Amino acid sequence: MLVLSALISLLTITSSPEAHANESSSLEVMIKTTRPMDVGVDADDRWILMDGDGNVTRLPNGVIHFASRAHTPDPEKFLEQSRVGLDRWIRLILHDDVDPSSALDVLQQLPGVLIAERDVIGSFAGSGAPDDPDFDLQWNMQNTGQVVQGSPGVPGADIRAVGAWAISSGEAPIIVATLDSGTYPHPEFASRILPGLNATNGSSDTSDVCGGHGTRVAGIIAAAGNNGSGLAGLNWTAQILPVIVSGPCSVSQVDTADGLVWAVNEGARVINMSLQFSQPTDYLHDAILYAVENDVLVVSASGNSGSSVTYPGRWPETIAVGAMTNTDVRWSSSSFGPELDLVAPGANVRSTWLGGGYNSSSGTSFAAPHVSGLASLLLSNDPDLTSTELREIIVGSARDISLVGFDSFTGWGCLDAQAALEQLDVAPSFDLNQDGTINGADLTLLLNAWGACASCDADFNGDGTVGGADLTQLLSQWASP
Repeated sequence: MLVLSALISLLTITSSPEAHANESSSLEVMIKTTRPMDVGVDADDRWILMDGDGNVTRLPNGVIHFASRAHTPDPEKFLEQSRVGLDRWIRLILHDDVDPSSALDVLQQLPGVLIAERDVIGSFAGSGAPDDPDFDLQWNMQNTGQVVQGSPGVPGADIRAVGAWAISSGEAPIIVATLDSGTYPHPEFASRILPGLNATNGSSDTSDVCGGHGTRVAGIIAAAGNNGSGLAGLNWTAQILPVIVSGPCSVSQVDTADGLVWAVNEGARVINMSLQFSQPTDYLHDAILYAVENDVLVVSASGNSGSSVTYPGRWPETIAVGAMTNTDVRWSSSSFGPELDLVAPGANVRSTWLGGGYNSSSGTSFAAPHVSGLASLLLSNDPDLTSTELREIIVGSARDISLVGFDSFTGWGCLDAQAALEQLDVAPSFDLNQDGTINGADLTLLLNAWGACASCDADFNGDGTVGGADLTQLLSQWASP
C-alpha cells in the first residue's frame, strides 16, 4: 500500500485539453484481476474489491466515480466464461478530473490486478457517404461487366452467388449477430429481425443510429431474394440479431465485448463485426475467445486504413475480410497484412438502407457481411458444422485474384460462395412448394419457370435454365416425402 500512497498524488493531475480531444479512448477503464472479485463500498464510501476469501483491495480514493462487475456470471455458461477470464473483469469509471494514464499506472500495481486498460474508441469500417440511390445492379453477387461509378466491371469478378443459390438459398434459419449501429426494419428482412440489445445503454431499442450502416450490413447478409423487389442478400432465411455498440458512429471496445458475449449467450452462430480499432484491449480479446469456446464464428472487417489490418480482425480467432472492387483487385483503402484471410466485394456495394430504401457504399464494413452471410448459408444446410470447419471451407474455397496462394493484399483470394456450397454436396430440394411431397404442384411450379432463369429453385442442375434435365430429376423423385 506504500506504493499506492506514493502514486496517489499523480492522480490529481487534470487531463490536458488535448487528451480530452483524443477520441481514441474514454474515461472508462477495465481491470482484470487474478481471481474473481466482487465490487463494494466500505464504511468510508470508498470503492473496494473483495475476493472469495474475504481479502479486500481498496481502490484509489477520489479516483473512481463508479465500479461494477463487467459481467454477471451466467450459471449455464460459467465454465466457458471463467476459462477465458471474463468473470475476472471489473469496469471502472474515473472522475472527470483524473488523468487516465496515471490512473492506469496506479491500478496496475494494486494487489490482485493482472491487467489495467482504457476502453478504446474506434469506428465502423465503412466509407460513409451513400452513392446514387437509383443504382440497382449488384455486381458483388453477379458481375456481368456493368459500370460502377464510371468504372466498367470485369465479368466474373464477384462471389458467384447465383451458382450458390442454385444449390441453396437457406434451409434452416441461422442466427447472425451484427455488432453494429442497429438495424432498420427493412421489408427485405423485417420479419427475421430478432429482439436485440443496445449495449451502450442496456435497452432493447436497436434502431439504426449511424446513417444506415448496420442496415446495409444486414441487407448483404439476409435480404430476401426472388421476392420481386429490391435486391438479394446471401442467405434469404437468416435471422438478424442486432446489437448496437456505437453512439452514434464511434464504437467502444467495452460495449463491443459486452455485446459479443450477450450475442453468444443468445444463440448466435455467426457474429459480424464491421468495425475497426487501431489498438487492442484484452477485454475484447477475451470476449472473442469466449465466442470461440462456444463454437461461434467471428467475422471482422480488415479495416479501411490502407495499411495494417486493424483490430479485431488482426486477432487470429477472427476471419479478417478485406475489400475488392468490381475489377477483381483490392480496394485501395482496404487494410492488408499477414493477418488478412480473404477479400470480398466492398467498393460501391448496393444494399438495404433506412426507410426501406437502397443505396451503395464502400468499405471493408460491407465486405465482411458477405462472409457472414455465406457462413450462415453453410450452417443452414449443415448446422453441425463447427466454426473451425466453416473457416476451412470459406477460406479454403476462395479463388485467387492475385498471386497463387496467399498474399498479404488479398489473403487467400476472393470469397466464392458457389465453391463453398459445393463442398457440402447439398442436394437440391425438389419439393418446390415445401408441402412435404413431390407431386403435381411441384411439376406446375417447374413448368411455370421453364426457360432461362438466373436463379430459380427449379434449376436443379444450376445451368441457368429450367429444362428437360431438371424435369427428369423432379420426376425421379416423384411422390417422395
